[in-house]
Amino acid sequence: MDDVPPQLHPEFVALLPELAELTTPPAREVGLDRARSRFAALLAAGLAGGPAVAVEELPDGGRVHRPADPRGATVVLLHGGGWTLGSAAGYDGLARRLAAGIPAVVVSVEYRRAPEHPFPAAVEDAVAATRWALQNAAALGGDPARVAVAGDSGGGNLAAVVCQQLRDQGGPQPAAQLLLYPNVARGADQPSVRAFGHLPFLSLSDMAWYTRGYVPRGTDLGDPRISPAEGELSGLPPALVVTAGVDPLHDSGRAYAEALRAAGTDAEWLDLAGLPHGFAHLVALSPVAAAALDQVLTRCAALLHGT
Repeated sequence: MDDVPPQLHPEFVALLPELAELTTPPAREVGLDRARSRFAALLAAGLAGGPAVAVEELPDGGRVHRPADPRGATVVLLHGGGWTLGSAAGYDGLARRLAAGIPAVVVSVEYRRAPEHPFPAAVEDAVAATRWALQNAAALGGDPARVAVAGDSGGGNLAAVVCQQLRDQGGPQPAAQLLLYPNVARGADQPSVRAFGHLPFLSLSDMAWYTRGYVPRGTDLGDPRISPAEGELSGLPPALVVTAGVDPLHDSGRAYAEALRAAGTDAEWLDLAGLPHGFAHLVALSPVAAAALDQVLTRCAALLHGT
């Protein structure tokens, strides 16, 4: 493609033609069903070969992934896809890698997706699933005091929102939040959006399409359940905020980590240069992405296990 940023790692430059077949033209042009099927195909290729862990399917479509020794940790995983694409089944390969690599029991959530179920349906489901995991951690084989919530992209948005909602509602709280290149702020004024919003990993066109489908007309985009960067950031669980260097969401993710720290919340910012949005579901196609995910899992283990 034209206008490839020089910051993009050569391994991903080489993948661009293959990825373009599964990401272009923009989702708004191909329609919902085709957008979902091609994202599922991308996940199947990019997350192939996950480690062997025991998997239990839940009645609502979610899944519980159990490594041989989770060491007491539980992670609630909220998948990405702009609140519109993706599924617990599609993210099975990432859930397996988290379960084995952290290690932890991973509860992969099948939340209601837009546009059939617009905001706040996904938020309600994410909060309910996390509360369920907190209440049932012991039955799942973990420590109720060591339940984290995690998500990537739109799932990272939901994970951040869940922590704010559970803090405000009282009761048990997550022990940590793991945010992979999260979508946390409204608007497209950041330099990273202008620099990288034309790339097929996450285009500005698709970002707008996701938002139009997720947020009902007339809803305030400043609602912290949509834009958690505009919420109260004190009193939240310790956070690991991971940004990709060649990602439209890079600058807003970095700003969120900084704002968390400024509000007194413990937050580690892990910035991975040269990587694009969505690298965590490209690990089977890219050794660089696989190494980056290993780095993320190491930091997650330190947060949950103190190692």
